Amino acid sequence: MTTGIPTVNDTVCLFYEPAVICCVAGFAAYDLKKKRVPDRALVFSCPLFLAAPLFHCRFLFSAQALLPMLGLSLAGMAAGFFVLLTAALISHDGAGIGGGDIKLAALMGFAYGPYRLMAVLLIAAFLAGCFALVLQSRKKDLPLCLPFVPFLATGSLIVTAATLF
Repeated sequence: MTTGIPTVNDTVCLFYEPAVICCVAGFAAYDLKKKRVPDRALVFSCPLFLAAPLFHCRFLFSAQALLPMLGLSLAGMAAGFFVLLTAALISHDGAGIGGGDIKLAALMGFAYGPYRLMAVLLIAAFLAGCFALVLQSRKKDLPLCLPFVPFLATGSLIVTAATLF
């Protein structure tokens, strides 16, 4: 039994996975600088993320191979969207997760599947929490505002490295 979208140690995935990480890293750099994730860039990056089922089933265009991958990708997309949407809805006064973070997590979920995306989100949340604790201990009276995409990028890098090697 497999859990999540299986990774394949072949040339196609060795190029696809780093391309996804580079794309997320680009969003992270922008988020660090501007504190937002641009919708136009998300739309522009959609083909890369939405091609995941094709890459993960090695471009076999049979319904038998493609449909399970598509199902896992859609489940990952829903998981990324709803987990971060829930976090945004329960955050105090709209602070916390933004709409761009939610959309990017949904796209990442499509590429990674639900299980790998949950690992990415857990790592990202853990790292963001640790970083927030360190910053809060230094600046006790200031409100804390952290961009979340850099933590998503770090989680993505860790999970991909763990599954490829």
